[in-house]
Amino acid sequence: MAVDEQRTGATAAALALLQAGYSVHLDPDLNTLSATDGDRQAAHRYLHQLAEQARDAEDDREVAGILTQIAAPYDGLLPHLVATLNAIWVSWAERLDAAEVDPDLADQLRNTTWGLSSYPSQIERIRNQATSAPLPPSSPTALPQQMSARRR
Repeated sequence: MAVDEQRTGATAAALALLQAGYSVHLDPDLNTLSATDGDRQAAHRYLHQLAEQARDAEDDREVAGILTQIAAPYDGLLPHLVATLNAIWVSWAERLDAAEVDPDLADQLRNTTWGLSSYPSQIERIRNQATSAPLPPSSPTALPQQMSARRR
């Protein structure tokens, strides 16, 4: 198989496993969603794909797969975001401390990050509950009516 075909196949397999609720680590060299020349664009494409999958989800299992990709303890988007924000906070706080500057903004970031760090486990709990107790079927017109009633 050509290298591009291998990368495409590995990425598709990893996404299928993630959607099924498994935690997956894919070597970045095989992941077509990460490109060394366009990491930011790849991240945006990945988020866009998750949003598309959510819009197209037909059952709770598909939704659970998407939530797994967001909240998985090691591979999820939120835990990686929290780790990144923690790294920013630590280096920023150290720099401010060395310069004897009030660390108020860095402390605000720390507090915000601490609050954000609880979200992955909350999302996992929601995912687990959604797959263990399926919601009753609703009519196609019930959802828009429910959403518009909540907005009022």
